[in-house]
Formats: sequence, structure tokens, C-alpha cells
Amino acid sequence: MKIKKNKTYIIAEIGINHEGSFKNAIKLISEAAKSGADAVKFQIFKPETLASKVSEKTNDQKKRTKKKESLYQMWKRMEFTLPQWKKLKALSTKLKLDFISSVFDKESFELSKKINLSAYKVASSDLTDVKLLTDLSFQKKPIIISTGMGSFNEVKKALNILKKNKVYLLHCVSLYPCPIKLINLNRMKTLSKKFNKDVGYSDHSLGINASLISISMGAKILEIHFTLDKTKKGADHELSVDPNDLKIISNYSTNYYDSLGNGKIEPSVKEKKMRKFFRKSIYAKKDINKNEEFSEKNLVCRRPQNSIKSELYFKILNNKINKDILIDQPIYEKNIK
Repeated sequence: MKIKKNKTYIIAEIGINHEGSFKNAIKLISEAAKSGADAVKFQIFKPETLASKVSEKTNDQKKRTKKKESLYQMWKRMEFTLPQWKKLKALSTKLKLDFISSVFDKESFELSKKINLSAYKVASSDLTDVKLLTDLSFQKKPIIISTGMGSFNEVKKALNILKKNKVYLLHCVSLYPCPIKLINLNRMKTLSKKFNKDVGYSDHSLGINASLISISMGAKILEIHFTLDKTKKGADHELSVDPNDLKIISNYSTNYYDSLGNGKIEPSVKEKKMRKFFRKSIYAKKDINKNEEFSEKNLVCRRPQNSIKSELYFKILNNKINKDILIDQPIYEKNIK
């Protein structure tokens, strides 16, 4: 997992948007690569860890998922086998994408070790799972933590457990979708200042505006849910971006950092070459006779810059000319007595 200084690291959060279809997962990885993502992220879990057979869906989940399917049944449907995970990882590597996953329990953590993830993700729901955090602390891969629902002390305790690990913090609001007025992107700055960590943003809002703004605010990582079809029925499709959206976000990240430049006042070599076209020189405002003095009446500054520069205008006033000059002709240093 390599995070560059001049581009936000973009994670296409496939999550469960594959809807349990291995073919969909393959296509999502391929589309993420084409759309400019740096990594894809999945969720490896034991269904019983995320829901019991009597667990209720949230109101939003009820709206977006199958009515007859329980929460447990939904999670159960999303499972992949170890050989499938390995194939997804191999495809990601082939397409030069990092392969990241959230793990939620001891079983999924042990499974993840056999897949050789690029980094681990701790979901907001597990910010306070000290057992999981402790298990993760003994491995050497980077760890990305979402801080949704998290208080200052909860984030602090999690980081204390992972104090020997390379950790990235993601600002996150655990609302699905998150209303614009509650996105609170300035929290990224506070997290960075308070905990002295590289900070990014996990976007659960509708559209791409919050993602673009987070890039402009210096997000080191942007995690955004990714789908092939935002209108598809499912837990996360509505609050996801599609391939076209992801291309816009990725291009924006590249162009944004490219446009910042080096901050130097001195123009580039390429820009300096434009001076001869856009800067001014001194020209004869009317016919000037030999031995006549230069004055405001017979001189004018205009484009292009191909003789005495306009900045020398006052220095040549009252000097005499050594030859006749016709109107609109440039004044050269050799013409001055």
C-alpha cells in the first residue's frame, strides 16, 4: 500500500455490492481499475458476527434490501470461499490494485492472513472492539480505521492498542446516506491535529461533491462505495459511485494536485517564453527625426516585446535618437545616442 504525496489514495469500496456474485466481484474489480482507483476493498466476515438470526434491519436497510430476506440471510449470501478470495486478490494484483478488506472477527482475520491483504480496514462499528484491535496489532500490514460514531477517547484508546502499527484514520459519519449538513469534513483536520496521523475520508453521502471537497482539503485516503448500478436494490448501491463517477473523482485528484504546483513565484521556463508575445516594447508613436529627443509625445508601449522593454520607458526619455524612425517602428538600444 503506497500513498503518494501528489494524489489522494482512492479506495473503491466494493464491500457487499457484489451481492454475493463472484462474477459481479470480478467485474467490479476490473471497472475499479479502469476508473482510476488505487485499491479495492471488500468485507470478510462470519455472518454470525454481524447479525443473529433475529437481528433487525435499520430503517434504511429495510428500504433498500429485500423485504423477505433477514439481515442474517443477507450477510450469509455475501460470503465467498478462500479460493474465491485468492482469485479476487490475484486479479487485483494483475490490475495493479491494492487489495484491502475489513475483518470483523477472529475467523475472518485468520482467513485474511491466507489471502495476503495489502492493508486491513477496521470498520467504524469495530472501533471499540479491543479483542479485534489487539489481534490486528500483532500483524505488520497497514491498518485503516474508520472513526464513525467514535468519540475522542474511543479513537485514542484504539490508537493506543495499535501504537506500534502504521495507522491511517478516516473521518466517517455512520449514516447511510449521510445528509450534507452532517458530513462535517472539518473533522478531518481535527483528527489530524489531535492524533498526528495521516487522515482521509470514508464517504457515505449521495453524489460525489463531498469526495471532491475532501480531496481539496488534503485527504490522504478517500474510501468511497463502488457499484456498477446505483439504482440496483441493495444495502449500499444508492450511496455508492459508479464507474463514471469514480473516473471523475480520480481525474480530479490527479488534476487537483498537479494544479497546486511548486508554489514558487518565478515563472516556469515554458511561461517565460510567452513574454515575447504578451509583454510590451517601446515603439515610435509618430515619425521621429534623427537627433530628436525621445518624449511621451513620440513614444508608445505596445505588444509584442521585440525591442527595448517597456520597463525601460522612463530611462530613455530625453535621450536622442541617432537615425530617422518611422511611425510604429520598434526602438532598439542601437538607436539611442
